[in-house]
Amino acid sequence: MYAVIEVREMKIVELAENELGYLEKSKAAYKQYGTYCLMPKTEYAGADNYTKYAYEVGHPNGQAWCQTFIAWLMMKAYGKDKANDLMCGKLASASTMTVKDAFVSQGKEVRLYSAKPGDLVYRSRSGGGHVGIVKGWKDGKIVTIEGNSSSSDITSWNGGAVVEHIGAPWTWCVRPAYPSDWHWVSSDGKWYYQDESGRNWYGWNKIRESSGEKFHWYWFDWDGAAA
Repeated sequence: MYAVIEVREMKIVELAENELGYLEKSKAAYKQYGTYCLMPKTEYAGADNYTKYAYEVGHPNGQAWCQTFIAWLMMKAYGKDKANDLMCGKLASASTMTVKDAFVSQGKEVRLYSAKPGDLVYRSRSGGGHVGIVKGWKDGKIVTIEGNSSSSDITSWNGGAVVEHIGAPWTWCVRPAYPSDWHWVSSDGKWYYQDESGRNWYGWNKIRESSGEKFHWYWFDWDGAAA
């Protein structure tokens, strides 16, 4: 069976996957069309750091938006108040290092080799930093989805798109305190999928491997046992 996978973490990852290919917009398009131009995935593209993510989260447009993309994912999945809790009270910040430091100060840093889907990974350089969300692992390399990055360079700090990278050189990994940790439990030769309170899953459930590479469908009977 597969390792512990948290259902709401998967919602975060799926939201990020749905945004792959989004391109930031030009300031000229924004001046002409307003917020309408921020919504399409590829239309009105530019290099001015204008995005729907900043508009919907409430961060200033026209600045680096990798952390803003993470904030948007959290807010879409959990709502603003819960997302702020998950971001250690820093949902309003677009600064990668400010948010990373908040996670570390609250003891939420984990080792990079133990990163799992839904974790956040950071790296820094003089004057700034970058963040991505972990999708999983492939061939021993970490797979991430990142906003404000480039499809041509895994070390890009200020690209213009939401892209997936394999093997980027991250420095820190932090784990938001996602609720309702669903996991596999073995009992009397049968397997159950339970939350932290011991509640079983029933019927069909689509569960991702711990590597993050594939989903598998499972059927759970009325006792909660995987068929």
